[in-house]
Amino acid sequence: MASIRQIEANRSNAKRSTGPKTAGGKARSSQNALRHGLVRSGDPAVTDNLAAAIALGLGHQVTPDSAMALARSKLALLRTRSLRQEMLAALVAGPLAAELKRLKGLERYERAALMQQSRTLRSLSLKEG
Repeated sequence: MASIRQIEANRSNAKRSTGPKTAGGKARSSQNALRHGLVRSGDPAVTDNLAAAIALGLGHQVTPDSAMALARSKLALLRTRSLRQEMLAALVAGPLAAELKRLKGLERYERAALMQQSRTLRSLSLKEG
């Protein structure tokens, strides 16, 4: 458990850590998630086609929402893994520390996609039984 002194220090630090204050800083930070393209949903036609194929392959037990969630998670995993391959190739020619930091940041997106896939598959298996 944190001491009173640690709690006060945390509160003091939190008051100073409130993010960007200027309009330029806010505009820059709002684009952070778009830098690598992983948060974009991609081509809606590709997602729709994959969701339709998943629904067709799994049969009547899958809802359109579940098929779409599974398609989105699968495509996110493909984008993540493709980007990882590019980063690993860049490690051969580029600065090591910067690429390693980017690779570590990539894990968060992959974990999110894997969790979404796992939740969707679990919900499908619950509906079957």
